[in-house]
Amino acid sequence: MEVTWEAILAVAGACTVIGGAWLTIRKIQKDAAASKREHAEEILKTAKEEIALKEAAYKARLNAIDIRIETLESSVDKDLQHLRETYNGEIRNLGTKIEELRSELRNQHTQMVGLLTKMISSSKD
Repeated sequence: MEVTWEAILAVAGACTVIGGAWLTIRKIQKDAAASKREHAEEILKTAKEEIALKEAAYKARLNAIDIRIETLESSVDKDLQHLRETYNGEIRNLGTKIEELRSELRNQHTQMVGLLTKMISSSKD
């Protein structure tokens, strides 16, 4: 077998074509991988932005709920304080009335004992 320039050039041309095809395929693969990576990064960026928006909305809602809870707690505390004052006042009034009734009952009892004593004394005479 004789090696000629034409055979060498043909083999060299075939190697160049195969090498060029190989490099083209590698470039296409790299470009596709880069495109996928960029697409994934874009999706991730969009997702992070959406998460940040949702998080801000939830934080605002949570702050509003916290404010409402504080307002309700304050209102309930005021109502409870008012009820305590009212009930304590009523209890004091009832205590005073009970003491007045006891005193009145004691006076009536004393008067009745006095009357009975007079009646018994006058019936013995």
